[in-house]
Amino acid sequence: MRILHIITSLELGGAEKLLTELIPLQKLEGHIVDLFILYDKHKVFDISYKCCKYNSKTSILNIFEILKEIKKGKYDVVHSHLIHSQIWTGLAKCLDFSKNRSYITTEHSTWNNRRKNNMFKYLDRVIFSKYKKIICISEAVKESLISWLDDSNKDKYPVIENGVNLDYLKKLKPLDRKKLNLKNEDIIITMVSRLEKAKDHETLFRAMVLLPKIYKLLIVGEGEREKELKELTRILKIEKRVQFLGMRKDVGEILKTTNIAVQSSYFEGFGITAVEAMACGTPLLASNVPGLSDVVKGAGILFSLGNNLELAKKILSLENEAYKNEIIKKELARSEVYSLKISNSKYLKLYEEINL
Repeated sequence: MRILHIITSLELGGAEKLLTELIPLQKLEGHIVDLFILYDKHKVFDISYKCCKYNSKTSILNIFEILKEIKKGKYDVVHSHLIHSQIWTGLAKCLDFSKNRSYITTEHSTWNNRRKNNMFKYLDRVIFSKYKKIICISEAVKESLISWLDDSNKDKYPVIENGVNLDYLKKLKPLDRKKLNLKNEDIIITMVSRLEKAKDHETLFRAMVLLPKIYKLLIVGEGEREKELKELTRILKIEKRVQFLGMRKDVGEILKTTNIAVQSSYFEGFGITAVEAMACGTPLLASNVPGLSDVVKGAGILFSLGNNLELAKKILSLENEAYKNEIIKKELARSEVYSLKISNSKYLKLYEEINL
């Protein structure tokens, strides 16, 4: 098959990370697979791609560039990801009269700002109607999207959970703590996510206030709230215990060095970072929200959204060695369910089915 993935950008995010690992696997299966992005500023992932000449998320001219790329590559499957590429690819499909090409998309989140305004419901209905299948990365994503679109055709929304490269993660070794300016006796908490409102760093910071000073926090990621969040650590008087590491390519090694991982989010479609932490054998605490709880429940530890007192108590509970080891054992078993190989097989099977 000839497959074209289209995504808005290669900034830090679960959808972007998934593609950078999924595409090489699909190529290994003997398929011709290309990546087209709308915008390549602030990219953090290394993968071969072609960028739209307008280098813009919002230009209406993206429609014609996408269509040109699709026709030039004679693709059998066009697979879009994230809202800007979903919109422009869906509209490009209206101008593509090939009967031998299938358009599909993946919905990666249970929530977005468009859902605050019903006006966007009608736009989304139009855009999503252009796709043969709308893949959802969790049951929570499927339920929320069907509810938003008021669509009764549930067969149009197959669920394919994200996957992580377990073989790669298993080979990684912990970093030398000195490279992170940390002592052997420090208890390291790590949160990996974009620095944006939806990730709720505040709850973790307020939990840190309640923890002994031996607990140190690593924040991995970049975003528009960096200055604001650094100021909050100063206000809370924890700035000497918190490091903002920015964008890192050694996230797996950092997670292997970490004592505890935290994913405190208002909403998540899935939670690739959560799975990576579990696969690294790092005890994970995650907010009990749809999508993320689907991945973590019964393996890692869930806490009530925004409850810093509960989070702090559950972090301290991991000082019980037997309890911590039981959590790690469950997490390692759970991570096997979310193998990238399994995810890739499901995608390729779907591509074949829609092209019959």
